[in-house]
Amino acid sequence: MKVRSVNIPNARLLEGQIYPFRVIKTISLDEGDDYFVMMDPNGYKILMPAVFYVNYGMQPGDSVLCRVDKINCNGRMFLEPMHPHYREGKTYSFPIHCKGERENILGMDEWYFMVKDIFGQKWKVRTYSKSLWEKPPGELKCLVKRIKKGKLFLAVQGEEIKHPDLEAGQIYPFTIVDERLHPDDKTTYYILADKSENKHLLKKKYYQNYNLEIGQNILCRVDKFSTEGFYFLEPEHPCYRQGAVYSFPVDRLEELVFTDGFRQKVLVLRDCHGEEVKIHITDEEAAQYENMSEIVARVDRIRKSRLEVTLHNQIT
Repeated sequence: MKVRSVNIPNARLLEGQIYPFRVIKTISLDEGDDYFVMMDPNGYKILMPAVFYVNYGMQPGDSVLCRVDKINCNGRMFLEPMHPHYREGKTYSFPIHCKGERENILGMDEWYFMVKDIFGQKWKVRTYSKSLWEKPPGELKCLVKRIKKGKLFLAVQGEEIKHPDLEAGQIYPFTIVDERLHPDDKTTYYILADKSENKHLLKKKYYQNYNLEIGQNILCRVDKFSTEGFYFLEPEHPCYRQGAVYSFPVDRLEELVFTDGFRQKVLVLRDCHGEEVKIHITDEEAAQYENMSEIVARVDRIRKSRLEVTLHNQIT
């Protein structure tokens, strides 16, 4: 099998870790978007969208701590610079700009505040307490749950999750009761109901191959509680179960070539829907599997219908 080289325009850093980057300059691409040119600790450059961080005050020559927020399956790296004032997991007081009430995507009454951050930007904070909403303080203490693309995801300090009867990592039955367009992100979601008639969201675009329909009963794993106040649910895959071992056809062998000279072999498989499944392997494993048309792998995790697998045993 011929190895396909894929050049990755950044050095190899670890996902989730924080590194010092230097701001080299700002550039505008043909599409009209502005980017910061950032230099990593090894001296290699990466582009970071500027539009999300206009209030951060970053200038050429500045050293900025950035978290490697994500490295996709093709090795591309996405950065999140540390906020100049706020940190995830910390609680801060935010002035309340206004408050509102609406019917949310789940068809439930939702009370919320619009609060202002240190830059004067306004962020929505949901509350489950009608008494707090009716008689709010001048400032609201909020936990910073997450910061992504400069956006603050906030929760009122001390408020409990809405459906404490569901436990992360467990599997529960749900019924698909509706399909709706989210008013905020304009994305289509399935509306799922649990046995207590509590409603939950499931983003439709990740499960086009599952043939899901309104009225259908499905099993879902509760993956985790989201920063926006909803559970991430993962429906049972039509073909695979976590922890089980399956045969997968081999599509090709790739070698990711990073700018710092690091090379990573990647075995590309196909799942039952024809979607790519990638495994990072050693050079020794690449030599063992490069001429095989099918391999056996263990499904370690299924997230947004995508498989994360590890090699098991060679098919004999």
